[in-house]
Amino acid sequence: MNNNRVVVITGASSGLGECLYKSFSKSHNVINISRSFSGSENNIVIDLNDLSGLKQNLKLKKFKHDLCILNAATMGSVGPACQITDEEFLEALKTNVLANKIIIDWNISNGCKYFIGISSGAAIKNYDGWLNYCVTKSAFRSMLLQYQKDLPKLNFKLISPGILSTGMNKKIRTLDVSVFPDMNKFHQKPATDPQKASDLIYQKYRDYFRSGESEIDLRNEMEWRD
Repeated sequence: MNNNRVVVITGASSGLGECLYKSFSKSHNVINISRSFSGSENNIVIDLNDLSGLKQNLKLKKFKHDLCILNAATMGSVGPACQITDEEFLEALKTNVLANKIIIDWNISNGCKYFIGISSGAAIKNYDGWLNYCVTKSAFRSMLLQYQKDLPKLNFKLISPGILSTGMNKKIRTLDVSVFPDMNKFHQKPATDPQKASDLIYQKYRDYFRSGESEIDLRNEMEWRD
């Protein structure tokens, strides 16, 4: 790697993660951790549901870096809570929570001190049919806040970008609003280009780490309204 600045981004091959790669690659070498290759020359390709494979793969990789952006997540299956199978729930839990713990611990072992977790309104509010996503994003949020509490010399921030025009948003908009009334929100509010969110994160991430706020909503930023 030619650049001294290195950032680990999970899910940098698509959606917001791909946009984060484009933003941060202007000044950083990007290490992508996801199930597919990104535009970066440095890819750790692994399905985050494969926890043992993830551990083994990371054990072989040693990178000196200061920043990790935990972006990768799955929405999982949608439906009434009683109809979500144990297997479906466990799959979402593995990707959105357990894999992130493995990645956080690996980052810490490599000297990383700064962490950004991409959060969601679903971490603090329940939506019709979203057992998998709401519960696991809530657990992800709580986990990062717990790491910050237990390891105060490290720096953890949760950033919520709001509704973005990604594949997940397209999937949500196909859901029947008569069955899932909360989905009306995603038809009524325009989705934002994820590149706008990633560029703002890139522009202000140092400021966020200097602030006393643990959680940042990009929609409250002055630049978001410009």
